[in-house]
Amino acid sequence: MKRNNLDASKLMYGVSYGDHIMNPEGIVKELESLLVGTANAFLVRLWCNAPLSEEAYLEIARFAVKQNMPFGFLYATQHAPEGEISHISPELCQKIKAIGGELFLGEVYGESGSEVGAKDKGYFTENRRPNHAPMPPQDTQTMTQAAKDYTDHLEHLSAYSKSLGMGTLIVEATALSRYALAAGIDVPILEACPGNVERLVPFTRGAAIGYGKKLWGSFIAHEWYAGYNHADALKRKRLELFYKYLYLSGSNIIFLESGSTELQSFGEEHGYDSPLCQNYRRVMKENFDYMSANKRPANGPLTNIAFIMGEGDGFTDFMGGSAWCRFDREEWGKSASERSWDILKSVYRSGDWHDSHTYANCGLDLSGAPGYGSYDILPAETPIEQLQSYDYLVFLGWNTMSGALYEKLTAYVKNGGNLLMSVAHLSENANRKSALEPVNSGDVTALFGCRITGAARYNHGVKFDNKSYIPEMQYPGTPNKVCDPVYPEGFADYARVELTTGTVRAELVDRFSAPAGDSVPVVIENKCGKGTAILTTHMAYPGDPAVMPIYTRLVKALLAASHANAEVKVTGADKVRFSVFEENGKYTVYLLNTDFDTPACVSIHYAGNKQNVLLPALGFQKVEL
Repeated sequence: MKRNNLDASKLMYGVSYGDHIMNPEGIVKELESLLVGTANAFLVRLWCNAPLSEEAYLEIARFAVKQNMPFGFLYATQHAPEGEISHISPELCQKIKAIGGELFLGEVYGESGSEVGAKDKGYFTENRRPNHAPMPPQDTQTMTQAAKDYTDHLEHLSAYSKSLGMGTLIVEATALSRYALAAGIDVPILEACPGNVERLVPFTRGAAIGYGKKLWGSFIAHEWYAGYNHADALKRKRLELFYKYLYLSGSNIIFLESGSTELQSFGEEHGYDSPLCQNYRRVMKENFDYMSANKRPANGPLTNIAFIMGEGDGFTDFMGGSAWCRFDREEWGKSASERSWDILKSVYRSGDWHDSHTYANCGLDLSGAPGYGSYDILPAETPIEQLQSYDYLVFLGWNTMSGALYEKLTAYVKNGGNLLMSVAHLSENANRKSALEPVNSGDVTALFGCRITGAARYNHGVKFDNKSYIPEMQYPGTPNKVCDPVYPEGFADYARVELTTGTVRAELVDRFSAPAGDSVPVVIENKCGKGTAILTTHMAYPGDPAVMPIYTRLVKALLAASHANAEVKVTGADKVRFSVFEENGKYTVYLLNTDFDTPACVSIHYAGNKQNVLLPALGFQKVEL
């Protein structure tokens, strides 16, 4: 089984102390009451208007050593007192390191991506703190420059702590963790409740994989982002699901932001002894006990398919109405490139029973999950050695193509990989408003077996072939193409191509009878070395309304193929999430029923055997094969 660089056996589990109430005089006593027996790590949140004494920091370090708990400080730089670079001076840093040793994680930054990459214009003028990040330059012309501006911002933000030899971690509520790692920050931590956690976990984990890190983490901001009604029954159940889902996903760090001691949000206040806060502590304790008693295997979650976050992509998932916080220019507003990521909403949805384009793989309905239950989202700069550990790669959102990236993708396919992308992803133009400029002046023979020669606009349906070079890849087509065209979704721009070694798998057709031979190719497969490259001739990104249905079908077909080619398969209720880990040749499957109220049954298929598992509502189960 192919391995990545992560080690899922490591787990730091705890809280971030001080979200609402900071008691500088009794901080260690409060940490002891909150953590002992329910956590093995912690963070202390710092505030610009409530600095701690030097002795308080040293007491915290001594407490951490006594309890053998990794610890760090959140917002030391971003929330520094006015006129200061950081709460932690060079002299204080050395004293903390002398006491804490390897247990001292360092500084944890918070929400930079949402702060200067996702939020709307008014956030830059309200509630300004002394070290608040400025609004990005508003005259930026290219996505490449916007991405560089953000990376430079993070390099500047983290320079002080790195100069002191502190570790650097970042809590990020968006999909932009890759840029933090590009800036030299050590560990990405997902703020798990804002945005779609089932998309953002793969972005965070994939960033760690792409940059060769061993750890990634999660930060459960449940109080603020799991629902506005604290007493809502589903919000309470959501807390349990977040803990279990993050464990299942391989998160090495799981911290609760707030809620265990007090709730102060949305005009409500609930104290330590309130039923709501007691529930936070109960859930935290129960999950700590389980995770302490059930060490995960090191290798996992296994994945055989990954999506690629392209060069310059500023998709955030959380908020992000204006790309890279470039406001008031329509071309920078959320558009087809960002909406392409919405295709991921279909990953864990089985095809409807009446959907004739959902096919059986291995005699099973495998349409409800990717291979091994998980997928990663890798940055385009991921080294070829790591890309090669995946059998399938898919492009969705913005990409500024380069000659180097094109050559890397060609090498990936020649070495046995399978690739799906569109002509839109081949453009070297980083300007959101300008025309598509295909790499190599349109000569993509080496990878896709064709040359791009022009463009035309059509409004027709598509007919597919029913063959593919990729095992278990099933297009919704017939041998003779005497059938109705499918996916007539409106006008779209298509690249005109001259075929060399490519094979047409789908073409534009406006009639029931078979194509006459002069139709426009829409999907091209090219056998390239040991692998296969698939190109759609759409010149708009997959998020375009006329493109999304057919591109989604291709993605779903490739996901089903990835599931069919996995050694462990899970079928059944598509509200059940699963992951697979491996150690010493043995597989462990984790199952989570995300349904709030109803039990669910799934079947595990492995080595010719089938095992049925019934999960209660919110049920979590470990199955060793």
